[in-house]
Amino acid sequence: MKNIFVRIDDRLLHGQVVVSWIPYLKVNEVVIADDEYANDEFMKELIKCSEPEGVTVHVKTIDETAALLNNDNENKILVLLRSIEGIKELVKKVKISNINIGGVGAAEGRKRYYNSIHLSDNELSILKDIANDNIHVEVRILPKDKAIVIKGN
Repeated sequence: MKNIFVRIDDRLLHGQVVVSWIPYLKVNEVVIADDEYANDEFMKELIKCSEPEGVTVHVKTIDETAALLNNDNENKILVLLRSIEGIKELVKKVKISNINIGGVGAAEGRKRYYNSIHLSDNELSILKDIANDNIHVEVRILPKDKAIVIKGN
């Protein structure tokens, strides 16, 4: 799993990811792990249009993503999810050692946690539960930023 980087960012494949994270991580593959988008041909094509040169982009369900990650894979992979609920499901299916939270927008029931990161009490609880399973959970918007670690309960 040393070649896997998991990021929660509700904007998915966007400027910060393409310009900052992909070069920083030196990934050659991006997986959008999202059940809804994986089953929507229009959204899949729209996301794939953002594919940076030299990087392969896939849009897969959570189950398909877990299967891909559980295979021996030499590629450097960035996994992008748009929800805390999605990562909760993914960590049940595949061993993940680190999770980065980079963009969770404001919504009803969410409070500002840090800069542009907004979390509901339930979402924060899920992240703390994940951290309790010896998974490093951090908030870091850009690679140069200092990580804010979310610790377990």
